[in-house]
Order: sequence, then C-alpha cells, then structure tokens
Amino acid sequence: MVTMSSAKAWTLFVLVSVFLYFKNWMQYTGKKRMTIHAKMNKKKVEHYNIWLLWFLPVAVLGLAYVLYQAV
Repeated sequence: MVTMSSAKAWTLFVLVSVFLYFKNWMQYTGKKRMTIHAKMNKKKVEHYNIWLLWFLPVAVLGLAYVLYQAV
C-alpha cells in the first residue's frame, strides 16, 4: 500500500487550508455578506416608546428649571 510522506501531507494540508480560507473570504465579501449585513440591520432597529419621547423634553426642561432656581 502506498501512502503519502509527511512532507507531502503537510503541503496538501496547507494548500487546502489556504484554498478554503480564500474561498470563504471571497464568499463573505460579496453578495452573501451584503445579505447578512442587511438582515442584521433589520434586527437592530430599536422602537422607542412614544411616551418616553414626549416625556424626555419635559423632564429636561424641569431639570433645567430646578438647576436655574438653585443658582
């Protein structure tokens, strides 16, 4: 039975590893990466409570009034 030498096996391993690395790199820099990025952006959308959006300026004005009275 004929087997590979250790040097040839390591050479084959390195070549396959480099090929897989560049194949994945090319895949994730193209259209697939854009799709993944678009899906992640949709998940990051934050919805704010309307009451918080109305109350926040009132609270800031209230704090400004309190600090104005303290000075």
